[in-house]
Amino acid sequence: MSANKNANTLLRQQTLLKCIPTDKGIRSTELLELIANEGFNVSHRTLQRDLDVLSQYFPIYSETEEKPYLWRSTELGGLRTHIDTISLTDALSLMLVEKSLKQLLPPAMQRHLQNNFDHSRQLLNTLKDDYNAQWLDKVASVMPDMGFKPPVINETLLKEIQEALLRDQTIRTHYQAKQKVAAIEYHLMPLALVQRGDVLYLIAQDITKGYENAAVKRFAMHRFQTVKRTYEQGIRPADFNLQQYIQDGAMHFSNGETLKLKAKVTAELAFYLTESPMSDDMVLMPLDEHFYELTATVHNSWQLNWWLKGQGANIVVLEPQSLRTQLSDNLRKALEAYELQ
Repeated sequence: MSANKNANTLLRQQTLLKCIPTDKGIRSTELLELIANEGFNVSHRTLQRDLDVLSQYFPIYSETEEKPYLWRSTELGGLRTHIDTISLTDALSLMLVEKSLKQLLPPAMQRHLQNNFDHSRQLLNTLKDDYNAQWLDKVASVMPDMGFKPPVINETLLKEIQEALLRDQTIRTHYQAKQKVAAIEYHLMPLALVQRGDVLYLIAQDITKGYENAAVKRFAMHRFQTVKRTYEQGIRPADFNLQQYIQDGAMHFSNGETLKLKAKVTAELAFYLTESPMSDDMVLMPLDEHFYELTATVHNSWQLNWWLKGQGANIVVLEPQSLRTQLSDNLRKALEAYELQ
């Protein structure tokens, strides 16, 4: 038997096993229909052989007291045997996001997903001729940016941090905060790992000078030069909540303050903001056929400034005055830089 045929049989049997319920029985004709929907068109005889094979290794059985004979899956020790199966649609979805995830996640994290990617690709490669085209011609993934490569992360250092994080142990590190500045030595209490775009951040309490008044800071994972676990049990701050930390705007490089943004935006930008509002209370009021007035409560953050600068002439900040002045000065400097060339 060829390797492809063996793989196809295994994938078919895995799919079949997933279709057998525990709460009620199912007819073999229904099972045939279910696996056919997943791309496996076989005879009733082949189905029966598959069921016989599976019943030797997994807790499934057929009722024989009265017709129609129904297949069920039992529970062992209160826990049903877990089979990690992937449907055709699941496989297609995984192939759709594979490229994006590989661009975002460091290699050490990608490996944990690789088995699912490989399994999905193998499953899709078994599709028969009744599918109209090759699946590779039906899905693609494109990142909505300039396609910059993610920063390189030292996997050994990442593993040390992950181990310390899981065990609530402190670490001692050397961290390169900025270019042309000597690496700073820290004693940190790891609190969380957060993936932001293509950059992985460690959220940690800086306990270099002790726990009293120790600040919670962000550290880009790729900037660690050394990491050493102390194997000392750390003390997590009782008031730290990761979801609240994110909600407060920390991962947008905000100190938690919000501001009421008022701006004049073009109709084109208003259209996109209608599809993806920048806040729950965002309001767009038409001024004329070309412009809208925007109001929204947003975090006063580096991310906001970055976004506003990127919109160019599509937005004019009206309030607050401090933000308007800051952006105006920045645009003036940019124009001067162009005029000097």
